[in-house]
Amino acid sequence: MAISYQLRDLSRAREILTVLVRHGFGQLVTSIPLAKIPGLGRLSPQEQTHADLPTSARLVKVCEELGPTFVKLGQMLSTRADLLPAEYVEAFATLQDSVEPFPGSEACAMVEAALGGALSDLFAEFGPEPVASASIAQVHRAVLHTGQAVAVKVQRPGIDRTLRSDINIMYTLAELLEGQLELGIYTPAAIVAAFDRAISLEVDFHNEAANAEMFSRAVTSVQGVRVPRTYPQFTSRGVLTLEWVDGTKLSDIDSTNADKQAVMDRLVEATYEQIFTHSVFHADPHPGNLIVHDDSTITYLDFGLMGRITPEMRDTLEALFVGVIFSDAEAVARAAYRAGSADGRVNLRELAAEISDLLDRYKGTSLAQQNTARIAEELLDVARRHRLKLPQEYAILARTEVALDGIARTLVPDWDMMEAVKPYAARLAGERLDPERVSGDLLRQAVSVASMLKDMPRQVDQVLLDLERGNFQLSARTPDLKELTDAVDRNGRALVFGVGVSAFLVSASILVAALVLHLGGDNGFGLTDMLLGFLVISSVLAASGLVSGLMWNLFIRDRLRRVRWRRFVGLIPGLGRKKASDLVGSGGQDSGGRG
Repeated sequence: MAISYQLRDLSRAREILTVLVRHGFGQLVTSIPLAKIPGLGRLSPQEQTHADLPTSARLVKVCEELGPTFVKLGQMLSTRADLLPAEYVEAFATLQDSVEPFPGSEACAMVEAALGGALSDLFAEFGPEPVASASIAQVHRAVLHTGQAVAVKVQRPGIDRTLRSDINIMYTLAELLEGQLELGIYTPAAIVAAFDRAISLEVDFHNEAANAEMFSRAVTSVQGVRVPRTYPQFTSRGVLTLEWVDGTKLSDIDSTNADKQAVMDRLVEATYEQIFTHSVFHADPHPGNLIVHDDSTITYLDFGLMGRITPEMRDTLEALFVGVIFSDAEAVARAAYRAGSADGRVNLRELAAEISDLLDRYKGTSLAQQNTARIAEELLDVARRHRLKLPQEYAILARTEVALDGIARTLVPDWDMMEAVKPYAARLAGERLDPERVSGDLLRQAVSVASMLKDMPRQVDQVLLDLERGNFQLSARTPDLKELTDAVDRNGRALVFGVGVSAFLVSASILVAALVLHLGGDNGFGLTDMLLGFLVISSVLAASGLVSGLMWNLFIRDRLRRVRWRRFVGLIPGLGRKKASDLVGSGGQDSGGRG
């Protein structure tokens, strides 16, 4: 269902802008034509806080002050190294998703309404006090009638309305910031749209339950790795029921008897199986989402964000992985070029040279000797500098690898990442040359070529018919030529209007002179004088009209065409922006956020 951005949300828009000004972003806010938003008016000057902090840190403070939606936005951005420089990605990764719980009585009522039954019929026990609380939901411990302990995740009341209101305000501000904020190959509206798609999936717990089932299948072959069981009969859009897991967060592993090296080995094995065998991956494996047990067993939690990899992406990732491990900069550059869409021409030689420098910095060093181990994230940074727009899954995967790198630094500081993953790279290289896989790839290519050859006669016939009938058109994009023709067109219009204005003004001057001479006679003010006066006024009005037309054609018309009138329609109650999930369907992929 679409939720509108209505006039009552203007107070929230004012609050957002006020917080931005207070945290030192007044110049950015003043660049927005706020007067175009009816009812918003001017903002009062605010005393700045945290002025000594860097921009990235001040943005984190803004997100924390503005609440759940903006915390989620910051967390999504922390997974998107393709959107932002590393400094901002690291800053947003520090955002904590923890807020005050809502009353347990409300949670009980929501569970009964969502699952369609009395609480006593659904559960043998249900703890009214939450054991954890976040911006979207809170968790209660319960016991099924079978005796199984479960964790019941209950969505906050009215969270859909809150998120939709804030996101629509974000859309409006993003549209006003178009051209004002330089974000490289992405626009503010594109970032908000990515967040909209992600959060729309995250607030549907059916999606998280399906992710948990899929992830369980992906790591079932890895010894010592577990995934909580889901209970579909006790799950709805706003309620998720999972097996209760006792244990210790990975960040507190020192309080357990777990073997740190064994835990690290299992994490690496599980990551390899997820990505290269099952083409999915847990996109938020930070220590808070990993439970460790005394026997070194690991349990994954929180499946709101999962990455999915297509067969084409898997092939590219394999090429990138093998190229990085064996320091083949040319192979990495070609794989990155194939994976992304280029915004202009990409110099592969320069791209390969930068990648070679990057790989040389990491070659033969341990984690303790490295300034950073974010090779995947730095590769994204290189791609961004060369204006290569990679699919968002690569950025999320890069953030996943950074999280694992941070875990490795804590568990095994002298762990050599390159040496640890070389066996997996060798296995991948062997699988790529496996005769069965090669024959399968050749068969798929043959089917594709056969399909193309089958369609070719019909397509050639269509081209020949269009040529015969004179319907064939060939067009080419020439931005420089278009810019030249636009300039010639503008100058031509200015010349035509200028000649017209000059002609009418000269005519008016001659007529004024004739009128003055005639009035100097002894005949008084007669019909001839009235006619001359009328002609003078008409000439002046015609010249003014031509000047107005010139101004309209050269300066006003194109600007009005670029105005996004939909944001004004969105202020009318009952009308507004539809959710991204309503526009693109339910097939979108997760791209950010935390549960």
